[in-house]
Amino acid sequence: MLINHNKEKKINSDESNSSKPDILIVDDQPDNIRLLSIMLTEQGYQVRKAINGKMALKAVNAILPDLILLDIDMPEMNGYEVCQRLKASPLTQEIPVIFLTGQCTVLKKVQAFAVGGVDYILKPFSEEEVFARVENQLTIRKLQNQLRKQVEEELQKSELKYRKFFDTSQVGFFRTNIENGLFLDANQCLIQILGYSLPTEIIGKKFITEFYVDSELRKQMLAELDIKGEVHNFKIQFRRQDSSIFWGLFSARINTQEACLEGVINDISELRL
Repeated sequence: MLINHNKEKKINSDESNSSKPDILIVDDQPDNIRLLSIMLTEQGYQVRKAINGKMALKAVNAILPDLILLDIDMPEMNGYEVCQRLKASPLTQEIPVIFLTGQCTVLKKVQAFAVGGVDYILKPFSEEEVFARVENQLTIRKLQNQLRKQVEEELQKSELKYRKFFDTSQVGFFRTNIENGLFLDANQCLIQILGYSLPTEIIGKKFITEFYVDSELRKQMLAELDIKGEVHNFKIQFRRQDSSIFWGLFSARINTQEACLEGVINDISELRL
């Protein structure tokens, strides 16, 4: 097969290796590896090679590739098993795998996608097909990474905004362990309401159960919380650090994902005078 050395889409050879997509070729046939390697390196891709499944897994664990071209029919560990192992690990499950096969049966296609493959390339290799399928998956991966980064940045901004509101609010916010009531977080307003100076005095050290005055009212509140998953504007007394007592307006909800109770306490003592 003749290789076209003048492809219009050839990647700039002056780019550093770090900017080139890293492709791992896995095939037990040296001729197949050699041909694919020539095709891809001529297009500016960075290529690594493995002649069996075990070598492939070692290569992936050493440096995560951007894409894997994986032969299905290999001795000892076939391509399906290699792909299954990659998809079973959180570190490697996002790497796209394109299967290489000489037989395009329906069963092989179904099995390839079932184990986590994203595409397949038929043998003997067509240069145009190889480039099209490789570039397609690399583009998808690039867009996914960009989207993931954008989501992470937006989430970080949202968390910073929430944290600023949490810390500066004039309402006493808290988070406690759902099992034992240990304070996981509290803002400065709640710290002052309970008669302390610093969050470090109660976070991870004090239990919210220590501050309730009336055990019967607490049982009523917990019963409502258990049934509805949340409670709103429940009037109950709390005891400060100096043993003085105040009436609080208590609202909270159960966060099952983080196994915690999130809520607010307002000091309404003056309103009850």
